[in-house]
Amino acid sequence: HKYGDFKPYLVKSTDRGRSWRSIAGDLPDRHLVWRLAQAHVKPGLLFAATEFGIFFTVDGGGSWVELTGGVPTIAFRDLAIQRRENDLVGASFGRGFYVLDDYSPLRGVSNEMLESEATLFPVRKTPWYIQRRPLGGHGQASQGGGYFMASNPPFGAVFTYFLADGLKTLEEERRESEKKLEKEWKDTPYAGFDELERERRQAKPAMVLTIRDAEGGVVRTLTAPATKGFHRVAWDLSYPTSSAIQTVSTGERRGPPRSGDPNRGFMAPPGTYSVTLSKRLDGVVTELAGPEIFEVHRVFEGVRAGTPPVEAAAFMQEVAALGRGVSAASQAAAIGFKTIENLEKALARSTIDPGTLDSELEALKQELYEIDEALSGNRSRRAMGEPRVPTVSDRLRVASRTNGESDYGPTAMHRRAFEIATEEFGRIEPQLRQLLEVDLPALEAKMEEAGVPWTPGRPLPSIQ
Repeated sequence: HKYGDFKPYLVKSTDRGRSWRSIAGDLPDRHLVWRLAQAHVKPGLLFAATEFGIFFTVDGGGSWVELTGGVPTIAFRDLAIQRRENDLVGASFGRGFYVLDDYSPLRGVSNEMLESEATLFPVRKTPWYIQRRPLGGHGQASQGGGYFMASNPPFGAVFTYFLADGLKTLEEERRESEKKLEKEWKDTPYAGFDELERERRQAKPAMVLTIRDAEGGVVRTLTAPATKGFHRVAWDLSYPTSSAIQTVSTGERRGPPRSGDPNRGFMAPPGTYSVTLSKRLDGVVTELAGPEIFEVHRVFEGVRAGTPPVEAAAFMQEVAALGRGVSAASQAAAIGFKTIENLEKALARSTIDPGTLDSELEALKQELYEIDEALSGNRSRRAMGEPRVPTVSDRLRVASRTNGESDYGPTAMHRRAFEIATEEFGRIEPQLRQLLEVDLPALEAKMEEAGVPWTPGRPLPSIQ
């Protein structure tokens, strides 16, 4: 290459150097080869480090495929295989080194597989443990660049799948056909408004990974990329959160926003699981590959006897069920306050005599304040940082701390906090239900009868 020849030269001998043949195959021009690595399990699996990236072949050099995975276009000067973990390490020219975690799925690649619609590869044994945060949070936390930290492999079970063509939207299909016409210098017909509207209304296609336990119950569903090629998605070994969908701020969150996945719930216990790969297109979910069975095993055994992970998960199921109700109640109370605010605005715009319904609305508002304090505490005290009586939310927060902080399971303190939260919420929930489902709708009916302007949540007014 120092004389201007940038062709990829890669030759192979099977007779100890007496004769050689090229295995450069379809490596692109100008991709001069710096290093070759041969897999230790499957000899036909080779990796080539070139001037512009890394390529692999599963047939000894018959055809090459580029490994991208977000790697910039740079020269890789050396390759090494870490045999224990089946990792491929590539050293670049001036841009650090990169690690492809667990390249073992590439051993199963074949021409037949590349032609099938979708392939889900086996999942290796997954370790179960509580992640450490030595710097006080995720990654470097607040420590800044003084502490170098490279990214670890994804925590949990890592799923690898391949899509031959991927899923395309109607707009993407139209654009592909238009690009072909553009290359041929042909006219591209104008898409009518009906076609554009269908494209606008179409939901984005996606792949769906469904994780099930040994009994076949759904543990988690993950939405995954639907583009052509290889993809990897990690399941963090957790159930989905049971918290209510928040549409109105409840004022509960204090301090900086929490990091991590907002959809993450408590950890699933070690055991046997399975995963399937499906496609979701126009609302129809079709299973394409799997199931692949995999094991989640516990890494560390505590020095003290604790609650078995299966029992701890059962306890967290109960906590999550209560949390579902408490979060829904908090959100419903916030929506109730917004409803009352809208009703106050509507009364101010109405033509009925002042005071006709104002006192009833104010009484409901004050009752809702009392319920909100029982759920979330005295907000004036909290704003000033003053001590306050523990609330249902506080008790529930204590009960849920056993998850993700220790693998010993719930202690007597966690169980007692859950019992108190259950008892207190059992008294609050009927009051909130009466106010929101009976008293407030009754007042809204009176306002409708009086011709007060419409507010969200009420039935559409009749014009007859």
